[in-house]
Amino acid sequence: MPPANTSAHSLLPGFTVLLHKELLEARRSKRIIIFLLIMTSVLILIPVISYLRIDTVDGGSRHQIDTDGMKGMLASWSALIGYLGSLMVIASTVDAMSRERAVGISAWILTKPVSRPSYLIAKAAAHTAINLVTLVIIPTAIWLALTLVLFADVPTARILLATCILGVEVFFLSFVTIALGVPFRSVTPIALIALAVWFLPNFVPAIGSLRWSYRILPSYLPVSAVSTAINEMDWSTLTVPVASVVITIALTALAMLQFERQEL
Repeated sequence: MPPANTSAHSLLPGFTVLLHKELLEARRSKRIIIFLLIMTSVLILIPVISYLRIDTVDGGSRHQIDTDGMKGMLASWSALIGYLGSLMVIASTVDAMSRERAVGISAWILTKPVSRPSYLIAKAAAHTAINLVTLVIIPTAIWLALTLVLFADVPTARILLATCILGVEVFFLSFVTIALGVPFRSVTPIALIALAVWFLPNFVPAIGSLRWSYRILPSYLPVSAVSTAINEMDWSTLTVPVASVVITIALTALAMLQFERQEL
């Protein structure tokens, strides 16, 4: 009996190889390096400006900052990553599918012993990982380290929880933007629809009968992160991230079904 081909019989054949390829390509992106530098530089300004605005030091090597001042810093950090970061995630991911499909790379890759779902998920997972590290983890780590050096009583636990929510945002935007590369083959419609999917739902809760929707819409992930950071949490802090993961999985599954039947 011939040995079983574990790659061919796996749930996502070729996923590991494709993921490694995508990670290598993403790490070479000048765009993501520029985004990393911009995000880190902007976040560094938050504790520095707050530090310079305090006139006195209440003993010790670190400044004591009042509750409102701390909330202002935390809200600025989470809002910048939540909103500026969302634009960067879309910009870094928007051409991931269309570029390879335009020059025939996708068709060539899929002649190898890999599946279409493997190709799609590997690309989305790689961009999620790179965006998460460069737009959330590294800038936040540098911002938090500087904040801890300059100020006392920094609520680290709340910051870490808010960081997890921002990670869900990166997961949602990366996967959805990649999924949009299945029905659309050019950058413009992918970018416009990704922006619409992200920003337009913010207006839905303004309709009285749909007020409840802010508890599940992924567009409210930055709001959930801010609320968590400044300790003004409610049920939406939990429901929005959970609903966002479910919505991401559903949209990705639909894109995989379409991709399986599509001509490249």
